[in-house]
Amino acid sequence: MKSIHKGITAVLLLFLAISCSDLEEDTRSLLTLDELSSEGDIVASVAPIYRNMLDIHRQPHVLRTATFGGDDLTTSPRRNKVAFRVFDGFDYGSGENSDIIALPEAWDTYWQTIYFCNTLIDGLKTATATEEEIALGDAEARAFRAYCYLHLVKTWGNVPLIVDGVTPTGDEQRATVVENYEFIENDLLIAEQNLPDAGSESEGRISVSFAKAVFSDLYLTWAGWPVQDETKYEAAAQKSRDIIDAGFHELVPIEELWTLEGAVSRESIFSLRFPADASILSAFPTAFSGVESRGFNDAFPELQFFFDFPEGPRKDFTFLEDIPNRRVRGGVIVDRDPPTIPFEDTENQKPYYRKFTLAEDLTINSRPRGLRPIEMYRYAEILLIYAEAQARIGQTASSIEAFNQVKRRAAGLPYLVPDPTVDVTSATPNEVVDEKGWELAGEYKRWFDLVRTQRVAEVTARRLSDEVIPLTRQPSEAQFIAPIPFSAINLSQLEQNPQGFRIR
Repeated sequence: MKSIHKGITAVLLLFLAISCSDLEEDTRSLLTLDELSSEGDIVASVAPIYRNMLDIHRQPHVLRTATFGGDDLTTSPRRNKVAFRVFDGFDYGSGENSDIIALPEAWDTYWQTIYFCNTLIDGLKTATATEEEIALGDAEARAFRAYCYLHLVKTWGNVPLIVDGVTPTGDEQRATVVENYEFIENDLLIAEQNLPDAGSESEGRISVSFAKAVFSDLYLTWAGWPVQDETKYEAAAQKSRDIIDAGFHELVPIEELWTLEGAVSRESIFSLRFPADASILSAFPTAFSGVESRGFNDAFPELQFFFDFPEGPRKDFTFLEDIPNRRVRGGVIVDRDPPTIPFEDTENQKPYYRKFTLAEDLTINSRPRGLRPIEMYRYAEILLIYAEAQARIGQTASSIEAFNQVKRRAAGLPYLVPDPTVDVTSATPNEVVDEKGWELAGEYKRWFDLVRTQRVAEVTARRLSDEVIPLTRQPSEAQFIAPIPFSAINLSQLEQNPQGFRIR
């Protein structure tokens, strides 16, 4: 374990990872590199990767801090929401506000996860387990490393390529965006060859569908800003079509989607699951609730986004307009009188995201918490990636059908049954992107779609004048990437955005 802890210390110094107590907790099951002799050893070494992914995703505000410029998110003008307000009002772009609270958390945890992946990939080179077991462990580590790198690049632009999990020096320089994409692509090429088919994977672990979903996401991003290599649209269409053609995944009825059970359905490409003993809880119900409901007041939709959202069952299950009115009495959450109030009468005058509070549990502590697994990718997103990519290179009957399937389910209809009241015969790329915004509202997707399609200014111009978070400036490409956290800049040779931003 000594060499592993040395490696963790090096990463800690370079990237200011999480506290030593958390590191000790997260690395208990990591083995020294010469101990990977069985499937059990490899599973034990993969476990911290899954745990880290759960830790970072269960706190929705952590990931979403740099994405509050999207119209699907806004925050409270009061209380401790300064970090969210910085991005909601575009108060950054020249390296300023790099020291705000919450911004480093996603950066640190993504890098820590990459470290775990690097360590496992390196250790498997000398493992004595079977060839199949080694290939599977390597594929899982590469798929998660690819995912983490992709989201680092989406958020902060080009980042260093660190593939040695033990000896980062602090002198690493930022690779270009294209070099980052090529590295991610290579990891995914290996991962998709060795991950199991959807439905045959072990419970709670990734399948080849996850690798192909990340691939689809990568290529769609690569085709847009900042690289704008439009040849990648065809690749995005192919990878998403692979998932569709495999025939395993499906859309579940809209009324089931956001239930506790809905996250382990065939709609889920991959969801992060909580332990049965409730030792780790989801903060989604708390973050997406206001003070009236015992929440943290973190995130709500902008009103224009809510008003634009098509009426129907999907809107009913996405948003909550009658807000629970609660208090704590004797350590228990109870209703006030009246038990609900219109969202217009709440402190923030915004509807809630019902999708994130539908499975809340009010019996765990004095705040609403939950155990619903967290979606990384859903089949609906894959259908829409395919529809958009084909809309940009040449629509086909199958791509329009994919688009219509999402629209039918949104209307509460059987998604495989054509319906002339809902179906369209063509769709522009922007129409698909808008549909994706509604389907995946609040799910850590919208901001990145607006950036890669260069629609941030267009959408921001529609923001209602009475939104309570003022704009510091009108957004431009300078706001498409976040400032690298000051702590990371201070402890390394990394160059701050925008000076360090390099595309090719």
